[in-house]
Amino acid sequence: MSRTFFDVLGVPRAYHFPKPQLEAQYLALSKQLHPDRFAKAPPKERMGALQKTTELNDAYRVLKEDVKRAEYLLKLEGLDIGDERSAVKASPALLMEMMELNEALDEARAAGDQARVKALLDGVLGQRAAAMATVDEAFKRYETGDRAALDAAAQALIALKYHARFLEHAERGEGDPESGEI
Repeated sequence: MSRTFFDVLGVPRAYHFPKPQLEAQYLALSKQLHPDRFAKAPPKERMGALQKTTELNDAYRVLKEDVKRAEYLLKLEGLDIGDERSAVKASPALLMEMMELNEALDEARAAGDQARVKALLDGVLGQRAAAMATVDEAFKRYETGDRAALDAAAQALIALKYHARFLEHAERGEGDPESGEI
């Protein structure tokens, strides 16, 4: 079995763990692998240190952010929400809701109704907060042995992707956000 990012950083394979522990492990390992320590080493050893540093930086970049860490944990469990071929798909209800929100945003903009635009943005920001709370709760359940909770986490993470697209569309004030990739 290959090493996970959790293995690379020496932290528990979990969504919930002490963030200071993650940063402390990262800093300690970064010092050990710093290129200056290998400046006079043979080329093979320097290359190995460079590869380990790259792996360490990739691991830290993913595990320090809640959403990326959640997506990574799901992927380790066979639920890759970023893979088009994955069985995990957005629910039809979410797709319909996002389509309606985008239409409402376009209509509010066309009418010059800034209050409605702000209300739509605030609503989606509230939905994002609720989706993050769902992710948090689902991983609490998962960490106590409830693997079925991963489906709720996956759906909430998919919703977060659609919310982010909506917010980007709203900030740009242009075109149809459904025309691009998530």
